Amino acid sequence: MNLKLLKITTITMLLGVTLSLANPAKFTEKKEFILGHLDKKIELINSFKSCINSATKNKELKSCRQTYKASMKELRAKAKAKRAEFKAQNHK
Repeated sequence: MNLKLLKITTITMLLGVTLSLANPAKFTEKKEFILGHLDKKIELINSFKSCINSATKNKELKSCRQTYKASMKELRAKAKAKRAEFKAQNHK
């Protein structure tokens, strides 16, 4: 079973790389989006960590968590929309 999964994963990756190489502009755009997304996640995590470090009460911890959660939700929604856009481009 694991060998079958490995084969499927390998074929999928090779197909993805082949398709990415077929259009370098799309590959570059997708790569830049992923790196930017990671930078935003790191920024949000660092901000959350700073908020937690400066909190002195339970209420402040809760506020930090709610702010972080809302920010991540917004970031995920934007990423989901962008992934759908990339997917639509690949099917053209």
